[in-house]
Amino acid sequence: MGRSVIFNVDKLIKKLDIIQKAHLPKAAEQALKSFGFDARELLQKEMKDKYSAVTPFTLRSPFFKQNGLELLIGISDKANGVAPNRYLAPTDRSQGAGRKPVQPTSFAGAIRARYGIDQVPVPVRSSRAGAQFIDKRGNVKPRKVQRLLDQLENPGQGREDYFLIKPGQSSHLSGGVYRRYRLKSANLSNVFTFKSQVSQQPTLDFEGVLLEAARKELPVLIQKKLDRLLR
Repeated sequence: MGRSVIFNVDKLIKKLDIIQKAHLPKAAEQALKSFGFDARELLQKEMKDKYSAVTPFTLRSPFFKQNGLELLIGISDKANGVAPNRYLAPTDRSQGAGRKPVQPTSFAGAIRARYGIDQVPVPVRSSRAGAQFIDKRGNVKPRKVQRLLDQLENPGQGREDYFLIKPGQSSHLSGGVYRRYRLKSANLSNVFTFKSQVSQQPTLDFEGVLLEAARKELPVLIQKKLDRLLR
């Protein structure tokens, strides 16, 4: 996810004298750098406002790169698991407001690799066991998921007893991950269920937010940088 900000300075140039025009490229470079910092903070604010929950890792994901008179603003593609630019892409309204497929998580990748299940594991928030995998922000707890994978590989080795049912498997249970309790009053609890496709409604217009800010801020920033250079 990246957006190039293109700004036309023709109107500004018409208002400048010869000396100001000579300093314009330098002023524009400085203005773009300042706008890069502003844009990163703007995206962080929009994430807090538009998303029901946002992690510190996601908030750190906006970045900018400046090369002379070019400014690239984007979302990081760096991560040990699924990168922010991939899992945030379905939330981007820039290319349309229709529902978009959710990016499979690293947990989904592990389930596919180990068990050949090409579906998305979705936590069952309403169940006793499933609720334990969701933090107060509504996100899946990564360490808890990793322990779950380890226990599925080595059943009976951990304090908690989990097992997996493949979709279409001959069973009275639907496809998913379950926890078995020793107490008869709550013998089984569904932790994750498998869904063929999960989609969501985009909530944040990354491109629109940035371009609107650029139209408002860049002329002012360039003028300020010019004034400073001419002192």
